[in-house]
Amino acid sequence: MKRLREGLYIFRHQRCAHRLLVGVLIVLAAWLASAGASEAADTGKLVEKDGKYVFVESMDPSLKLLLERSVKSGMITQEEYDQVVKDSEERTQLLSPSFRGWYDRGFNLSMNDNAFFLKIRFRSQLRYTQRFRNDAWRNPGEAKNFPELLGVFGDYRANRSENSSSSFNVRRLRFYFMGHLFDPDFKYYIQMRAETAENAQSPGSLSLFDVNFTYTKLPWANVQFGQYKVYFNRSQINSTASMQFAERALVQDAFTASGLDRRDIGITIMNDEELFPVNYYLGVFNGAGPSFNRLGSFTSEEATVGCPGGQTSGNPFPSPAGCPANQRNLNANTRIDVDRLMYVARLNWNILGRPGYGEGDLAYSETPQLAVGGGYSYNPGVNTSSDNAFVGLDLANLNIRRQLAAFGNGRQLGLGIVDYSTWAADGVFKYRGFSLQGEFYFKNVIRHDKGLPCMNTTCTATAPNNFGNAMGWYVQSGYYLIPRTVELAARYAYWDPDTNSANDLIRQADVSLNWFLNGTYDHQIMVTYSNTQFGTGGYTIGRSAPLPPGSGTVPLDAVGGTLIENAIRVQYQIFF
Repeated sequence: MKRLREGLYIFRHQRCAHRLLVGVLIVLAAWLASAGASEAADTGKLVEKDGKYVFVESMDPSLKLLLERSVKSGMITQEEYDQVVKDSEERTQLLSPSFRGWYDRGFNLSMNDNAFFLKIRFRSQLRYTQRFRNDAWRNPGEAKNFPELLGVFGDYRANRSENSSSSFNVRRLRFYFMGHLFDPDFKYYIQMRAETAENAQSPGSLSLFDVNFTYTKLPWANVQFGQYKVYFNRSQINSTASMQFAERALVQDAFTASGLDRRDIGITIMNDEELFPVNYYLGVFNGAGPSFNRLGSFTSEEATVGCPGGQTSGNPFPSPAGCPANQRNLNANTRIDVDRLMYVARLNWNILGRPGYGEGDLAYSETPQLAVGGGYSYNPGVNTSSDNAFVGLDLANLNIRRQLAAFGNGRQLGLGIVDYSTWAADGVFKYRGFSLQGEFYFKNVIRHDKGLPCMNTTCTATAPNNFGNAMGWYVQSGYYLIPRTVELAARYAYWDPDTNSANDLIRQADVSLNWFLNGTYDHQIMVTYSNTQFGTGGYTIGRSAPLPPGSGTVPLDAVGGTLIENAIRVQYQIFF
């Protein structure tokens, strides 16, 4: 009997020890398993894998089942179970890597539990252009809307060329860095470019294109500041990555908010486009174009007031009585209107759906998408140069003048200080592969000097009339012959660069066939045919007869009828 009692006593203690050992082993197994699980997933979170989101627990399902059965059988208590799970989750979190990387329309890097996120993208547009021009491009050429400004003094040159040309071109080459800092509501965006225009006179170099930050904590009042595209009209906001044609219409370039460029440096307050049917944008900018401010703009003072100046080598004009024979006109560079800023407002109403700003209905919308919008910009104190008919006298504002010429506003050069007041209205409709959009523009050019522009340095002759305003519009439409794959698009644009002049209209017609290789804008081949006609009439300062003596024998304002260009552009775009 005594031995039986001793045996039962030993058996009970062995069973208790066995239970304790099993509990220790289970806890140890849970601890080891949690370490392995930490390598594969975040703790009880949605994890992205191959573009899909799956909920993954930190603990292996089989181990969790074993622990739950251990609780039910009484091998471990509920408190012990809860503590094991808690310890497992904490260890998983601590042992999880602080960063992860993956590819999804760009190279993505997330660090410190998504406190920092970076997406890197690359886009290129490689192009072949075959161009045919009529004889008027040889004489007189285009010197009024798109003059070329060369040399230190920015002398005017007419854009002339042979009748035909063939060329390959790296039209666009972009590098993108975007993401958020500290939390997803503080976003950053950086864009670099290294590209050349079709008629560029020097190879492109890597330069800063965009750098801005956006705070989105308040959906009704997002704040964006830095350098970026001004929210003014539809074509200005849209990216060249999502266009229906190889190039914007010329009228779309001419009517930007500043008149100089689509980009500027400033700040914008706006609401969230994805949450509100009516979107507003209120911005204040330098009004001098990208990477520039008004301190770089100045007026050249004459060495002797009332006397013509000249280049370093001498005076190109006969000197009036009492004036030195040789002098430069740069005695001082005076910064004026440096307290001026550009103000921009835009309102957009998504009446049906959200058509967005990308051209065409690539999404093949199953319901109608309709939006209308309008914008207003006021850019005062733009110094277009007041050199009295011969630009070689004036070193001032070469950057401003070149921007005006590059965007087709060359007729406004030499008007002195002007204020731009620009209006725009736009609309877009998309449905089942069909798209239709258009815009109307009007620019009021207000000269500070109300008199007739001088035609020579002594102002003994004046222009026949004052410069007027500018007006233009375009309409374009497209349809996907094969949904999300093949699109046919057409566009017509009209532009009057000076409402006070005749025979100066610019008309443009385009047809484009677009093949989207993977159903997105990221990979596409585009073939665009364009017909552009330039009227050569109208008056422009420094390019209309009579030119100042000594400036040459071929007046740049010679009228040779209408300049006609037919161009075929074959473009390949890849965006990854």
